[in-house]
Amino acid sequence: MVLIVLIILHWLVIKKVGKKLEAYLGISQFKAKSLMVPLDIGISALFIWLSPISFLEAGLTSGDLSSGLRSLLIIGTPFAVLTSALAFSLPEEELRKVKYGEKGSNWGFAYVWVFVGPVEELFYRGFVQGTLSGLLDGKIFFLSYATLITSFIFVIVHAFNVFRGDETWEAFLSTLPTRTLAALVLGYSFQVSDSIIYPILIHNVIDGLNFSVLLYRKRIRAEA
Repeated sequence: MVLIVLIILHWLVIKKVGKKLEAYLGISQFKAKSLMVPLDIGISALFIWLSPISFLEAGLTSGDLSSGLRSLLIIGTPFAVLTSALAFSLPEEELRKVKYGEKGSNWGFAYVWVFVGPVEELFYRGFVQGTLSGLLDGKIFFLSYATLITSFIFVIVHAFNVFRGDETWEAFLSTLPTRTLAALVLGYSFQVSDSIIYPILIHNVIDGLNFSVLLYRKRIRAEA
């Protein structure tokens, strides 16, 4: 219950502050997100410090190098390439609903290629999955209970994007399968490596490639 409260509190604080920055400074969502990276990481670090796990258990270590690299090269990168290829086939009517590229694309590039991995992985894989790993034993096939539960939480939290106005329910449901698989890939990478380094890299590549494809398609359409 405490973990659920902290997850909700984290989301509320970050989203509220982000909205205030956007409105007060008149900046894009991605610029606001980028400016908030220290705050976001600071909150995650505070939660880890207050939790029963250590920073090493939260993945702030190089971990198992061979397992981490395998998850990055054999699972993570191919998955990123596959999802970005699917973005090329996104119907035009769906493309029009995507806000990427409409404003602040330079900050968008910085956020998805550099910042999104550290911000989200420290919280979800480091804090949430790290905490659950210390509380739960067992697996379903090759995925631990902690990986499965954290992946579910990760996907459900993204549903709040609908209430924030960043996505429609239709868009959220259409991306649900790939978002769920992405969460499992990230969770598995942390599970086998005990490090957030590899989920961070995978996350950046997934979001970076998809952002780049969508931005490219929007600019091609605008020039047509």
